[in-house]
Amino acid sequence: MAYDLEFLKNFDGNMLPSQINMSELIYAIEKHVSQFRYFYHSDNPKYSDLIIEFSNFNIPHLLGLSRYHHKTLPTYQAREIINNLKNGWDLDYLKKGDEQWFAENQDKLIGVLLLYQLLRVQNCKVLTPLNIINTSFGKRFKRDNVYFVILKSTNDREYTVELAPMENSPQKFIPKSLKINDTHLQKCSEVSLTFLKAERIKYDKKRKKGRK
Repeated sequence: MAYDLEFLKNFDGNMLPSQINMSELIYAIEKHVSQFRYFYHSDNPKYSDLIIEFSNFNIPHLLGLSRYHHKTLPTYQAREIINNLKNGWDLDYLKKGDEQWFAENQDKLIGVLLLYQLLRVQNCKVLTPLNIINTSFGKRFKRDNVYFVILKSTNDREYTVELAPMENSPQKFIPKSLKINDTHLQKCSEVSLTFLKAERIKYDKKRKKGRK
């Protein structure tokens, strides 16, 4: 199955993680979701204008493909993980390398396919832990430097993408992590966040060429 734009717009989360084609997932997210800046307006006076910058390098961590979550990957370099997922690292390969990875992170595969809707705040709720950041309830958010959370409910799951500010850019955020049924949200405050537009990030071709 090709996860095209119409699929991402209308996906309801009703799919078994074991059915997901990793290569198709990566190509779809790279084409329609990552490598974009997302612009928003919020009712929070301090962060009335927000930008989320989402690069390919954020994808592996959102999938739980990090040194902490998957113990046997031959590389933890984001660029190499992306290339390998496109060219051979299917679910069987990932599961054989670390059986516990799939058991603990399989719902994140569904969550990544929901990122198109999450980042456009499509039937989503937006929360902030800033009101509890210095309390026991907000300890994890403070540790992870999470300022905002976008939540989408589908079936019996709640998928949340957590946003952390970019260094030296207080109005710009990156998708820090993806969580499922997070109980830490109970004391967070709701925020009105309006999606305005998405613009593809234009990288310097000379710089990109020099990285190869």
